[in-house]
Amino acid sequence: TFLNEGGGVVDLSNVKQNDRLIVKLSISKSFANPIENVVITDMLPACFEVENPRFGELPAYRWIKDAETPAHSEFRDDRVMLFDDLRGNKTKNYYYMVRAISKGTYQLGPVAADAMYNNEYHSYHGKGVVKVR
Repeated sequence: TFLNEGGGVVDLSNVKQNDRLIVKLSISKSFANPIENVVITDMLPACFEVENPRFGELPAYRWIKDAETPAHSEFRDDRVMLFDDLRGNKTKNYYYMVRAISKGTYQLGPVAADAMYNNEYHSYHGKGVVKVR
């Protein structure tokens, strides 16, 4: 889910160049067994660049109450990778910020979640189009 800085859902067909968007990634499972060593990979379209990964420290984003902290994270030019374990049936929400830097129409690929050492567990969800004007 893409949110504006106030927490409202953003229409990806109407993003302005230089807009800052908050990306909310949610993951859950529907059974009791834990899944360890899950990597969540969000490949970014070329129109986005990652902003400061510690934005939750800023007072303007105190409305984010359900943010999880992954065991490890990597912020690269073209993707965000979060590493964590899934225990219980609770939905985990992770947040990070991107800035729209290039005008045009871009493909938004699905977010991938894979158990690194057990190929039975994987998920790919969400795709679309981003239009930056």
